[in-house]
Amino acid sequence: MSDSTVSARTRLAPGRMFSWVLSAVLIGWVVVYNVMRVAGGTPAGVALTSFIIGAIAGIAVLFIGIWVRGRLITSGRINPVDPEMEIPGPTAMSDPQRSFMGILWPSVAVIAGVQLVLAALLFVDWRGTPSLTRATAELIMAVWFVFAGIWMAWEANNLRDLDAGGLDSVALGALLGTVLSGVAVSREFVPTLSIITVVVAGVVAVLAYYGVHRLTRDRGVPWMAVTAGVIALASLLIPLLTR
Repeated sequence: MSDSTVSARTRLAPGRMFSWVLSAVLIGWVVVYNVMRVAGGTPAGVALTSFIIGAIAGIAVLFIGIWVRGRLITSGRINPVDPEMEIPGPTAMSDPQRSFMGILWPSVAVIAGVQLVLAALLFVDWRGTPSLTRATAELIMAVWFVFAGIWMAWEANNLRDLDAGGLDSVALGALLGTVLSGVAVSREFVPTLSIITVVVAGVVAVLAYYGVHRLTRDRGVPWMAVTAGVIALASLLIPLLTR
């Protein structure tokens, strides 16, 4: 087998690499943040440090895994994942895929609405807090959830029209919303709605990653959907158990 063939078999598509890197950062952050919280750190005190350490650790583990994967493929011990297939257009979708899209787009619309409401309540809560004790993180989260809500509403409309080209980004956005709303729970920012957002965003992230799997490959284990479920569960349970 030529070097160019081996390289092609082990190389990851840019979109998939971006997805893996962002997922590694999120997983690393969630793990380190909650370890530091269990060790007695305050939410405000560990937020930035845990993100830096978690991001570095997550990316390091990812690239070690990619290197090991490449070595195993080169040695012939494992076969690479089939080349990433394109998400089919509306006319190319099968009936089961169309049915799944009919379930998916309302879910994305729901998380859009939930995030916009959470953004409004976070801003009201931030404004109602005395200026000396206002948390900048709460305002940043409010801005993010405004952006995320508009983004998800746009994508929900696209999905309703069976345009699933942005489904992978929907999954990533929902996963990030899960993590951030989990941090909001630990900081006790609008706690009830933050808990609801963790659950809804986590469900949407799992559905969206599973949707990518259904639309492109539809065989094997949908590992990204499983990973998203684990992250969502951790984002909900650990902040509640360490409050």
